[in-house]
Amino acid sequence: MVPTSAATTKENNGQDQDSNTSTAIDEPKTELGGAPVMRSLSTHPLLSPRARGLKIRIMRFTPSWFSVTMGTGIVNTLLFDLPWDETHAAFRAIGAAFLVLDIILWVVFLVLTVSRYIMYPRFFTAMVTHETHSLFLGTIPMGLVTIASGIARTGSEYGVAHSLNIGIVLWWIANVMSIATAFGVMFTKQKHATETLTAAWLLPVVPTITQGAVGSSLCRLLLEDNRLEYAFTIWIISYIMTGIGTLLAMGLLVLYLQRLVLHRLPPREVIISTFLPLGPCGQAGFALIELGRDAIDMLPRIASMYPDREGLQQLALLGAPLLGVGLLTALVLWGLGVWWAFNAFTSVGTDLFKRRIAFNMGFWGLTFPLGSMTLATFSLARLFDSNFFSVLSAIMTFAVTCLAVTFLLFLPSLQRGNVPASTLIDPNT
Repeated sequence: MVPTSAATTKENNGQDQDSNTSTAIDEPKTELGGAPVMRSLSTHPLLSPRARGLKIRIMRFTPSWFSVTMGTGIVNTLLFDLPWDETHAAFRAIGAAFLVLDIILWVVFLVLTVSRYIMYPRFFTAMVTHETHSLFLGTIPMGLVTIASGIARTGSEYGVAHSLNIGIVLWWIANVMSIATAFGVMFTKQKHATETLTAAWLLPVVPTITQGAVGSSLCRLLLEDNRLEYAFTIWIISYIMTGIGTLLAMGLLVLYLQRLVLHRLPPREVIISTFLPLGPCGQAGFALIELGRDAIDMLPRIASMYPDREGLQQLALLGAPLLGVGLLTALVLWGLGVWWAFNAFTSVGTDLFKRRIAFNMGFWGLTFPLGSMTLATFSLARLFDSNFFSVLSAIMTFAVTCLAVTFLLFLPSLQRGNVPASTLIDPNT
């Protein structure tokens, strides 16, 4: 038999534990933007093993979800850029399906994002000033600009009226958002350290490069529609945006390389981010080649429209030099991207050999960077008329499509909230 004193002590301890648990769960300490903050963070709804109810799911939603739209949108672009025309009819239908899915996801994510910051306004300040969460604001315009490109190109392919104009309007909206992230996110008050630096630092500036890449495609469609002056405007803006993003990205890559040299590999949860440097290399290479090709076609035609304007007559001679410079720069960036790809595969492979990597939102960091390198490979294949680059780009397209489909199948598992949310709880409460 258990002694009476021991039994009493055990009973009292149990009552104390129940009392503490009740206090942690039932007595909120304060309110954060309308969300209860408990005395014990382990009982906070943001940190529970599984999100329960729409309100908690909205509370947990972060901008990193827009990386899904980037990954699905790039597949649409790749399937429309396959090097062999006879394969286009079959794969363009699949690309159109990815575009529809991309639009649905982006709209749903936008509604959830707006709802989150309306319901919990203080979360917005916490997110913007956080050194990691704020970086993913760049995924919002990148997801939108893939939709703009998809609507313009898919609509033109299937003869949808006003699709090009809709794509251009979305491109301008994404332009404003990209400038906001490139100029705004980098100057918020945050605490950074070299040992915690990841390639996610690229996310606020890469949207400007993507704007330039998509702008080159829109410029081509406008030239086919004989809208030369509008094409000229978008062409200039695209070069400016590409320059902003590319030069900033190269500077950040230097810092990231220093971090890899001086410190160990990134943590397991963000090891997939080692693929992100492929994004600016591929997007910038694609943009510079395609803008050069646009210049060869566009500048002489514009000069012929205004024979009395001396400046335009001089610009007419710049098409070939611009394409040449773009090609050389793209080759250099493509080679740099290959090096970063080798580094990423080695890093992830080393980590997989040591320990298992669980699927999380970071895995979507594979699809868009690899897709960007594929776009640059497409451009090299067209310019060189090379079977090597054509076959390689087709293989890469197949790989990116398979990755996107696989990640979409695992998407429901992310409802458990793999993105850390404890950082959104006010530490002063």
